Amino acid sequence: MKNIPYIALSLAVVAGLDFSGVLAGFNLTHPVWRDNATLYGSLGGALLSAMLFWACAAKPRLGRLLERLVMLGFVAAVAVTLLNARAFINAAEFDPMAINLWHKGSYGVFITFVPALAALLAKLRIIGRPSGG
Repeated sequence: MKNIPYIALSLAVVAGLDFSGVLAGFNLTHPVWRDNATLYGSLGGALLSAMLFWACAAKPRLGRLLERLVMLGFVAAVAVTLLNARAFINAAEFDPMAINLWHKGSYGVFITFVPALAALLAKLRIIGRPSGG
């Protein structure tokens, strides 16, 4: 329960990046599926965040391992997405493999970004910190 604000803040960051137009500049998503990837990927990421925080509470060593895997998965998803976006955009003819990996990778970016950010915010403890007086 105490980690829900971190998940909510992570979702708010994604929404802010989406509504401000910052995500459009990264070419992580095609304009056709940008809203779907952002919405459904972020919701999947919130669910993954809840499971990750549960694993950290139940078995701390396993939780730390899963946190690292999620962060590694985020880096891999960004790399796959950007490489296939470039391959599709620069292709002379339609490349179904590149568009498929770009599409799936854009969902993976948001599915892994939300729990990675939530875990980072929880480690930094920016919510609920007592004020120094």
